[in-house]
Amino acid sequence: MDFVSPVLNIIPGLWDFGVKHMANVKHLGKRLEELRTAMDDLSDHRDNVKQRVEMGLRSQLKMITKRVERWLSRVETIEQQVIALIREGNLQVERKHLGRCPRNLQTAYKIGKKVLKKTKEVKELLKKGDFATVTERLPPQPSPPPPPCHPQMVAQFPMENTVGLDSKVEPVWEKIEDGNVGIIGLYGIGGVGKTTLLKKINNEFSIQNHEFDNVIWITQSKATKVEEFQDIVRRKLEISDDIWQKCSTENDRACEIFRLLSGTRFVLLLDDV
Repeated sequence: MDFVSPVLNIIPGLWDFGVKHMANVKHLGKRLEELRTAMDDLSDHRDNVKQRVEMGLRSQLKMITKRVERWLSRVETIEQQVIALIREGNLQVERKHLGRCPRNLQTAYKIGKKVLKKTKEVKELLKKGDFATVTERLPPQPSPPPPPCHPQMVAQFPMENTVGLDSKVEPVWEKIEDGNVGIIGLYGIGGVGKTTLLKKINNEFSIQNHEFDNVIWITQSKATKVEEFQDIVRRKLEISDDIWQKCSTENDRACEIFRLLSGTRFVLLLDDV
């Protein structure tokens, strides 16, 4: 009777296995269908969310929210997991000897547990996909750095050694760099060095760093007529003869000069006014 006792001990274990696991084995096909349906619902909702995102991104000022982006990525991952799990479950359902071999029963039971767990995950993910908004405004782009200041090639005047003028250049230059100053006047009786000082300031534009696009020198006494004044400016701006000849009137020439100078920073140095 010694060999009977171990056999009797095995029978209750097998019975317990069958009672506890037979539900998962028996209803595996049904649960696979429930998982497939839940995944179909999630996929349909995913497609709707993508469509909303595409519509929102038609405005170049919007971007997909991080929350929606993570959700869509999670849907793609779980979809692949569901496809693999359904394929594995269908193989077990198709086995004719399902339930006859304890090993197959145990495999079907494990798959059944996975299916239940994955179905729950899919449904929870579907609930999390209820988004009020799927896009948001792009953060403001930082302004591009200003172009580096650099000396501009300016026609320089030959200068002899001057006494007492160097100290006057610096305060004038400070006013030139002051964005709130638009006009600077150098005045005094004849012969005190106004033209010499202005020439030194002109030459500073080839030495100092600055943000001006054009530096124009005009000796007012040599441009007594408006058209002479305009011609000096247009040569400095390198307006071609063809374009200049098309500007038949004083007003046309003024408009062309204004068009080129608009939006730029320029210095007009007028001597002998």
